[in-house]
Amino acid sequence: MSFNKNSKWFASGLVLVGIVVGVALVSAGTAVVHWSGSTQFCGTFCHSMDRVYAAYQHGLHGKTNVGFEVGCVDCHLKYESEKSISQAQVVGLLWHKAMSGSSSLWGEIRGTMSTPEKQKAMQNELSEKYLKWARSTGFQNCRGCHDLSRMHNAKKPFIAKMHQNLDKDPKKPADCLACHPKAGHDYAAADAEMAKAQETAAT
Repeated sequence: MSFNKNSKWFASGLVLVGIVVGVALVSAGTAVVHWSGSTQFCGTFCHSMDRVYAAYQHGLHGKTNVGFEVGCVDCHLKYESEKSISQAQVVGLLWHKAMSGSSSLWGEIRGTMSTPEKQKAMQNELSEKYLKWARSTGFQNCRGCHDLSRMHNAKKPFIAKMHQNLDKDPKKPADCLACHPKAGHDYAAADAEMAKAQETAAT
């Protein structure tokens, strides 16, 4: 049986195959993007993040009082904490993810953070890098979840009062980490727990 490449059935078949392959590729790509952006991936699959992951679990976002899970990408990936973003911002998000992932992969290959000791030595440098980026965006990722103009807590009215003027002066934007340094990571608590575990293992 021979196929006529000029027939409408052949063309329709090619279109159908193209659609199926396209849907499969998009689905696979979406799954990979979500998997590689999960907290489990960052904390358990990426071996250079074990100390960071431990500090995250002790941080305020690792265990929120309301039970809401704040993932790594909510703080570290551009636009991720926004409830709704444009197509252009989606492209920006994916570009930022690709650049961040490439940098982490290169560090993983070089072994620059392969041990908790190396991770601790890099902590200040990486913290400064993140802080510089967060300030450049006006702490956009923080504001995606924490809208300063809508901070109303009936049980703690002083919280709204403390934050009400922080977004008024564009020349002095709020520096969230200046007041909340352990929001994402509590390294002191994580290091104390690791030290205790080492002592227990040695005895």
